[in-house]
Amino acid sequence: MLPLIKTGCSVTRLLLIVGTISLVIASTPSPAEQAAEVPERDSLKGLVGMEVLVEPLNIEIEDLGLHSLKLQSDIRQRLQKAGIKVLTERERLATPTAAMLAVRVDALHDRISRYFYSIDIFLTQRVRLEGKVASEPSAVTWMKLGPIGIIADDNIKHLEDQVLRRVDQFIKDYLAVNPDRRGSDHLRKP
Repeated sequence: MLPLIKTGCSVTRLLLIVGTISLVIASTPSPAEQAAEVPERDSLKGLVGMEVLVEPLNIEIEDLGLHSLKLQSDIRQRLQKAGIKVLTERERLATPTAAMLAVRVDALHDRISRYFYSIDIFLTQRVRLEGKVASEPSAVTWMKLGPIGIIADDNIKHLEDQVLRRVDQFIKDYLAVNPDRRGSDHLRKP
């Protein structure tokens, strides 16, 4: 207790200072966390194109007006507008990377007018394992896993907007490492 008397700080004030410093240190990403995003983004470098797949949505969500095929079409158009080539399944399989952008929307109704949802977007592509010449499995090389969100039953448009925001994150990462593929980049601000 002697050091507190010498500084003139109350215990409460000292605890607030220490707590604030601890929060700042804890919320600052470590260099290891920052470096993890770079290889993920770098895995998009040189991709000539990709197929887009939206996993089937919850039937209740589709009944409310958000359809898997429409969402898939909107994502394809968004990618094309940004200058990213969208491939058919046959075209994708003919490329060395066989890249596929997959979108998964999980939604669960709570029976009192709300949906809990999570949106995950990931890119898979063929990878080459060191030491294995013949084997080229596919792996996820880029992903953005979503937190859990809540929407009202009558606000399905918000869910669609959130999916498209995630797609915009992908586009931004893709164009950052493939600047020569930039089309009519819809993400630029006037």
